[in-house]
Amino acid sequence: MALRSFRPRALPWWAAVGLVALAARLAFVWLVDGPLVFGHERVYFSKALWIAGHAEPLAFVLREDAWRSWAGPYWTLPPLYPLFLAAWIASFGPGLSAVLAMQCVLGALSAVGVGRLARELHPAGAWAGAAYAVYWPSVLTASTTITENLHTPLLVWSVSLLAIAARTGAARTAGAGGVLLGLSALTRTVSLLFLPLALLGHLRWNGLRRGARAALFIAAGGAAVLLPWTARNVFVQGDPVLVDSVGVYNLWYDNLFVNEDRARMQQESIEAQPTGTARRARALSLTWRNVSREPQTMLRKVWDNARYFFRPEALDSLLRVEYPHPGWVHAGWIVLGDAVFLVALPLFAAFALAGRPSPARTLVLLWSAYYLLMLFVVFHAQLRYRSAWTPFLIAGAAGGLPALGDAARRRRALVGFAAGLTLAVATVAGYAPLAWHAVRAEADLRRARAALASHDASAAHRAVARAAARNPRAARPWLVYGRMLAGAGRPAEAVDAYGQASARNGAAVTPVYVLPQLLREAGQLAEADEAARRADAAARGFDAWWALEVAWRELPAPRTDEVRLAQGDFGAVRGFLDGRMGHRWTRHRAFVRLVPMRAAAAHDVTIEMGSPPPSPRAAPVVHVRVGDGPFTTFALGTDVRPYTLRARTDPGAPIVVEIVAPTWSRTGEPAEQGVRVDRLSVRAVEESGRDGRGAGQGQATRAEHLP
Repeated sequence: MALRSFRPRALPWWAAVGLVALAARLAFVWLVDGPLVFGHERVYFSKALWIAGHAEPLAFVLREDAWRSWAGPYWTLPPLYPLFLAAWIASFGPGLSAVLAMQCVLGALSAVGVGRLARELHPAGAWAGAAYAVYWPSVLTASTTITENLHTPLLVWSVSLLAIAARTGAARTAGAGGVLLGLSALTRTVSLLFLPLALLGHLRWNGLRRGARAALFIAAGGAAVLLPWTARNVFVQGDPVLVDSVGVYNLWYDNLFVNEDRARMQQESIEAQPTGTARRARALSLTWRNVSREPQTMLRKVWDNARYFFRPEALDSLLRVEYPHPGWVHAGWIVLGDAVFLVALPLFAAFALAGRPSPARTLVLLWSAYYLLMLFVVFHAQLRYRSAWTPFLIAGAAGGLPALGDAARRRRALVGFAAGLTLAVATVAGYAPLAWHAVRAEADLRRARAALASHDASAAHRAVARAAARNPRAARPWLVYGRMLAGAGRPAEAVDAYGQASARNGAAVTPVYVLPQLLREAGQLAEADEAARRADAAARGFDAWWALEVAWRELPAPRTDEVRLAQGDFGAVRGFLDGRMGHRWTRHRAFVRLVPMRAAAAHDVTIEMGSPPPSPRAAPVVHVRVGDGPFTTFALGTDVRPYTLRARTDPGAPIVVEIVAPTWSRTGEPAEQGVRVDRLSVRAVEESGRDGRGAGQGQATRAEHLP
């Protein structure tokens, strides 16, 4: 009877939101499986490794500032994020996977915090937490090592607790909100000046008498975490700054309305000052001079920042820049990124004009006004800087819906909704023609694909020409056609197609990475070498792993008997990092592929690899397999040597070699590197037998299936 009467209890809203957010972030990290790409993430992770690996980390953090320097040795960053990462690495090791998993948990906490704040605005506001749980930029952030991963949950929960404290008068809750707000300021200094605004917001709702005790708790909570760090700066470092000094540098740099020569002279003038205080004073003086001389430029800066900040990021990436992301990334980014942001804008505007008065509304609007002022007027806007506003945008949107349904407030709510909708439509309007042209061209691209499959090259070219005429500004028709031709074994025609794409859109990067292989297979060897140099330079300027992924998706396996790593290997390798001096380092999984010049039922596959310095692993155990075959285990050394295994192959089909290696991370090096690979070559077994070569050369131990 007891079993029959049992009914499973529904999950609380916060558990459901947290689980959805955690699952979305873990799934993204697993699906993309990428390294740290941009400079900021690499710098933060490297500095954390430096701290964690220091012989005396506490003394190093207290007495030195090199671990948080930025833009040269004279400017310092907020300390908390690298310290947080260092503590995590010291506890769980330098593996990046553990760091990203922890950040997925932090992202889930942010989503729950958004839901909690939205419930202060409306009882049904938990849906705002669910929207933020799947909001694409917030999901993506968890896969990087940037300060937003720590700053966002601290900021969102601090405002949520402050809103609860202002409504209930709970002094301890107010103190906890002050502590979290102080910690968020130690992560990104933009939160620092919001502390007095939060105090004013609290006193506005509770008055001086009734709210004084909780206001003191807010101030004490913030001071408890901020002042010890300030004391360290003043008394240990002899530098009177509250948190960091890079904000002054950014203020000067973001208002540098002068030409390049004058900018260089100003920077030299700042760096020539004898002390940090003098450098900051000089930077502030030059900032005022630059702004006062060019006040009209400030207006243009504000307009450009606002236009950039509100633009549909995913549509811009797909239609204007034409980034070669996988289709699922573009789709997810548009549906869960741009769409969520643009739908929230008119609802937030309705909330701003007609939302029900509450402490939470006051704090959300205070933070929004303050933060957007700092971005648009004082500093500069970046799309990643949305991270500190979109939680409040989505939470505020939850307060806009009831305002639209309330007869007493509906008129003002509709005015706000119309203003927000106008902004959303204005940001999308410029992309509508591009989208329409792209849709019109799709039918002709399908005809071109069918014609090429029927070996009617003339009909395919005519269809693509029509597609290009229907989509006159885009490189996409020629990019798609180039991919078709490369897959059909027509490298010379593919080169021409990618050339047409580059002529249309110089920002399209795909042609840069595919031309080395196509030119080589078309017999244009000198041009192929020059294209390889350009591709290597472009990959190093952005990210080699990403460039290799683009070429792997775009190209078929090259027809050759050897692949020399970092020597025009685009299209032949993936899962590797930047290549210098004729080799690359793997990640935990890496792949090399080729189509042998001679078809055979079996090949000897030779990989030249090792684990020399700077790798700390003197004898890593590496597992290699060909296709779906069994893994062969090799024990490597510090020297690069050839290791050979024999594998059955399908005649004429690509040979795909997978390398699974243990990884390592150390300061000054890319995170999660595996082993060094210089070259991979294949030889048909018949030739191998006559030459006396056999399988198992080098340190091969045994073939086995990995669990």
